[in-house]
Amino acid sequence: MTAAARKPAARPSALDVFTLRCWARAQLYAAGELELHDALDELQRAAVERDGLVAEVGQDAVQKIMSKAFAKVC
Repeated sequence: MTAAARKPAARPSALDVFTLRCWARAQLYAAGELELHDALDELQRAAVERDGLVAEVGQDAVQKIMSKAFAKVC
């Protein structure tokens, strides 16, 4: 086995994970599994507390990511 094959894949960034979580929550909202406010509140809380994204990229960038995901289903 080569060294490249043994090297673990790089971990995705918090921003990439958050973007995918936004998309997933938007899909759950579209399917009627989540209320819009519940989905957005959870994402906002994660962006501030868990991921630290608001401090890293700013509130405007976080809201833009969320709005892009939900615009496709609203």
